[in-house]
Amino acid sequence: MKASTTRPGNKIAITWGDPSGIGPEVILKAFARLPLALKKRITLFGCPDHMATLARELKTTVKIIDADKGESGADTLAVVHSSPFPYIAAKMGKITKPSGLAAMSALEAAIPRIQAGEFAAMVTAPISKEAVNRAGYRIAGHTEFLARRCGGAPVAMMLASRKLKVVVATTHVAVKDIPRLLDQGKLGQLILLVARSVKQYGLASPRIAVCGLNPHASDGGLFGQEEARIIAPAIRAARRAGVEASGPHPADTMFTPQAREKYDVAIAMYHDQGLIPVKALSFGETVNVTLGLPFLRVSVDHGTAFDIAGKNMADERPMVHAIRTAARMLKGGF
Repeated sequence: MKASTTRPGNKIAITWGDPSGIGPEVILKAFARLPLALKKRITLFGCPDHMATLARELKTTVKIIDADKGESGADTLAVVHSSPFPYIAAKMGKITKPSGLAAMSALEAAIPRIQAGEFAAMVTAPISKEAVNRAGYRIAGHTEFLARRCGGAPVAMMLASRKLKVVVATTHVAVKDIPRLLDQGKLGQLILLVARSVKQYGLASPRIAVCGLNPHASDGGLFGQEEARIIAPAIRAARRAGVEASGPHPADTMFTPQAREKYDVAIAMYHDQGLIPVKALSFGETVNVTLGLPFLRVSVDHGTAFDIAGKNMADERPMVHAIRTAARMLKGGF
């Protein structure tokens, strides 16, 4: 992870997401703001013609070239032609089968080249699940698709900013279903996965704090038994395996400034328990990191924003943070 910025092991592939959304726009705007050394490490997977037209529409200084026909340089973005999808302003913001196919084609083109070692990291712009389903892909999202393409490896979602990094034990499920979905063995394996993954990015001895599920972490069993039956045993198992894990901690005090000084990564039991504090602390600067893949994957933490697509209104700062986070983690800067 300390490789020179010019070596293939430090290169970053960006997939353009749904081209009818704001992905291509924020990529262009973000690329224009990056330092030259980082620009040289980036290759985009999408449609060069679409990106060139969009660059003219946005009046950006970024020059688009076909990745097979030239080398990237100052303000030059090399684009791998993964599928044809011409830029037509009137069709922006539409959920369509062709846009879903274009989004997935970029992923399909990037994955084997990343697996072959040509790139060390992938940064993904947002896709529309409805559009990709129309294109014949039955997937829950990027994370599940990438995990399947990598042999079904166990993965975890980490929402990360400079101030807080949180992994969630359960993701997009109803609150009423959370207790039955928590499993001692799976939670123990998640703690081990988090510890193992973050070590790859420069954190030699990660401190992991685990949330309780119930108010006050059940207050000794007054408000539920999940802490005693599931969470505490999983933490003990992780400790026996050599991980510095603590908890279960009450969620209402675990994210205070004083508490955050005592751990490197938090594990929350459910979606809002983890995402509310990280977004409250770092809204617009939070990225989604997939742990457990054989390569680094970072994503913006927003959607396709079809309502503003094609209007030159999208904020590129989350994409800037995503690219910079990938570059920093590849250098061992967790």
